[in-house]
Amino acid sequence: MSKVALKPLDTKSRTIISICLFVVVFTILITIASIYDFQVSQILTKNALKEGDYIANYLFGVVGEAVGTSPIYIVIAVCTALLCWFFAKSFDKKAWSIVLAVAFAIAGAAAWWFYIKDIFKYVLEHAAAQVGAAAGSVVYEFRHDGAVMAIEWLIALTLDALTVLVFKNLKKETLKKLLWWVIAALVAAVVANLVIMFVKDPVGRMRYRAINSSVGQALIQSGQVQGYTPWYIRNGQPSKDIIETFVSNYPGASDAFKSFPSGHTCAAGMSYALIMLPDVVDFKHKKFGKIACWVAPIVITMLVAISRIVVGAHYMSDVTFGGTIAFVCFIIAREIFVCKGSHFFALFPKLARKKAAVADGLDVPVDVEPENATETVSEDFSEQLVEESVEQTASEASQEKSDEVKEEDVLSEEQADAISREIADNLRDGSIIE
Repeated sequence: MSKVALKPLDTKSRTIISICLFVVVFTILITIASIYDFQVSQILTKNALKEGDYIANYLFGVVGEAVGTSPIYIVIAVCTALLCWFFAKSFDKKAWSIVLAVAFAIAGAAAWWFYIKDIFKYVLEHAAAQVGAAAGSVVYEFRHDGAVMAIEWLIALTLDALTVLVFKNLKKETLKKLLWWVIAALVAAVVANLVIMFVKDPVGRMRYRAINSSVGQALIQSGQVQGYTPWYIRNGQPSKDIIETFVSNYPGASDAFKSFPSGHTCAAGMSYALIMLPDVVDFKHKKFGKIACWVAPIVITMLVAISRIVVGAHYMSDVTFGGTIAFVCFIIAREIFVCKGSHFFALFPKLARKKAAVADGLDVPVDVEPENATETVSEDFSEQLVEESVEQTASEASQEKSDEVKEEDVLSEEQADAISREIADNLRDGSIIE
């Protein structure tokens, strides 16, 4: 029996399947989270967070807390390094382009500094928890110490220099291709984190570790705070006195009521910038490269999400929304800046036809039916092809005639040379043949 070859799916079909798959997966995750949010946290924090504690001392969770935000800082640092070389190489070293190149290099150093500062903050927060509340507040304040900040900047400048040097040999053409990747990545990062920032305060969800802490238990029993609430309930922030009570006992706990959505998971989701790379860069192993650029950010985001639940910093619904916000922002940014709306127009071909008509300068009436509009565009396009074909045929005929004339000229010249040589020979022999 002969095997039937399956036709590859077109862009529209692939887009519809992708959207449906995303909706199904998200719906399943958020449904489970809405029902078993608290129970999932109880299970995952069992061996990491002791009863009455606010800070967990579990290696996986601690590492995830310290470096889980790294993707956002790395993406920004890479983007600024690429912009640095883009302006340095693309404008013939004009003064303003050099100034912008230096400015972006400095911006990259700032991005690395925020990352190192973030790591020091969480390290000192865990160190403060080990020595108790009184001494812990002193330890935690070391993050503002001049020597600590100098070390942070030294590390940041070193990392920034290495990042800039990595992209030194990129050609102008490659930098121009990556420019749209940079714009999409920066826009997605800004939008996603603004969404997280504006949602956290109004929702005011109490973290699981805040509920688990002795201070949290006392506040719940006294009725000053409600304790656990679903992700869709708006609580607002508690009074400053309650926040200060947490901070005085657990340095760094000023965000005890900012559980939803997860900022760490959203920051880890900045790794979704990788999904746009195959669209602008040619990989040696294209298929493997594309798969890796999709799988890697999913794994990174998932690991950080789990680590946030393990330490009691977030619930399942928090990390689900945090990662989804990052993913959606990158998908939209990719569609706008990198794919130029190709998937959108595949879903809405009527808009694609109108766009094509406008781009070609064709006058397609608004009240014309889609089929007629398509026919109008097709007829005009056919006429254009006929005209081009006629012009091409005339050009070829003219070229053939010109070639024939050239051949005749060459032949005449050869005959004249032959006659001249024959006359010269006869003259030498003393006779002329007519």
